[in-house]
Amino acid sequence: MNSQTSSKHIPGAYIAASPLPSPNLGLWNKGFTSLLFTQFFEAASDNIIKGVISFAVAFGAPWEKVFGDGGNGIVGLAFTLPFILLSAFGGRLADRRSKSQITVILKAVSFAVAALAAMSFARGDAWMALAALIAFSVVSAFFGPVKYGMIAELVDPQQLARANGIINMATNVAVILGMLVAGIVAAHWKSSFVDGVPAGSNAWLPGIAMFVAVTLGFLTCLTLPKLAPQSPDLAIDYNPFSTYIQTMQLMAKSPLLAVAGAWTFFYFIAAVVLLILPDYSAFLKVEDSETAYLMAALAVAIGVGCVIAAYADTPQRRPLFVPFGAAGLAVSFVLLGVAPADFTMTIVLLLVAGFFAGFYIIPLQSMLQALAPDDCRGRVLGTANGLSFVLGAVGSVLFLGLRRLDMPSNRIFIVLGLLCAAMAVVMLIWLKKHFARPSDEARR
Repeated sequence: MNSQTSSKHIPGAYIAASPLPSPNLGLWNKGFTSLLFTQFFEAASDNIIKGVISFAVAFGAPWEKVFGDGGNGIVGLAFTLPFILLSAFGGRLADRRSKSQITVILKAVSFAVAALAAMSFARGDAWMALAALIAFSVVSAFFGPVKYGMIAELVDPQQLARANGIINMATNVAVILGMLVAGIVAAHWKSSFVDGVPAGSNAWLPGIAMFVAVTLGFLTCLTLPKLAPQSPDLAIDYNPFSTYIQTMQLMAKSPLLAVAGAWTFFYFIAAVVLLILPDYSAFLKVEDSETAYLMAALAVAIGVGCVIAAYADTPQRRPLFVPFGAAGLAVSFVLLGVAPADFTMTIVLLLVAGFFAGFYIIPLQSMLQALAPDDCRGRVLGTANGLSFVLGAVGSVLFLGLRRLDMPSNRIFIVLGLLCAAMAVVMLIWLKKHFARPSDEARR
């Protein structure tokens, strides 16, 4: 039994130094830089198409009546389903094949998906656009366990937290860019409608934006180093649920499953927040481009919080950051739920929420990567990724249900605040029960 496996059965073991074998690479090596930019453009392309559709189905938008009240909940649910069905299989594939090779293939496939998206927006076909969104989520579902698993193969173990912080910062900058582009593109695209369909050059703006992001992502992935498969003899199992079950049974033997559960909660919250904010155009009586600034502010703050949490990370502090982040989110969300319709106040509260979100997510993400055994890291991260989207789907259903019950979108923040408060309490109790203090560990 290697040191990594045996350490998993010691309460509190993951707050010690990561037992991952060192690839003898520093943080800013060519491979990590290539992954950083590839993930940046992946996140940008996802948020462009999802953002334009969200603005297109929001209150008073051209496709509002296509999906009905709370239509963003349907969009969010459709986006999450491929992740639920394919993440575990993608993780198995990531263990069996070279992660860099899989990345190049996925980026090439993205060109065809971008073409479908361009045609759907140019024709004003909401259902075709939804199909393009689902196709992009299929590509992302396969890329998720690949990118997160690749980090541990590209940097030294002691650099994992910082690598995750930088990746998350870059991702959130990409979210900013994607949402800003989506807001601007959506405004011009909606203004081009004549007799219920888009017309002129503005009709093609969403497609053009998608192609730019996809092309840049393809070019950056070509510089990834050739990575060896971690488990080349692994059998292919086309039943995603058997992989989920087997991997969760493995995770249950260590703190991995609990860490994954806390990690997935963040994506439940994030899914609801991203469905709430497009409705703020009507709540605050502002343009879609201004609502995009709210999303950008949140993304900036998450990125800043991620980097600060990553560089403040120590073995002793790491697990304590999680309840701290959850408590901060709880207060911020409750204040957002009771705040008046004021743009400045809203953006400030979103900045505070995003900052605390960084402290919540980075320690959990680093723990997942450090605890996962080398030969099944793809499956562990794929399973965690799939579970995060199960929670994202639950979040979409929650948003849709509350909106159908006539709860205003801004009041849903109060519900999220109460849930985050409960998570902060649960994490404090769990840490006290399962993790000894470092001084106690030293005496054992």
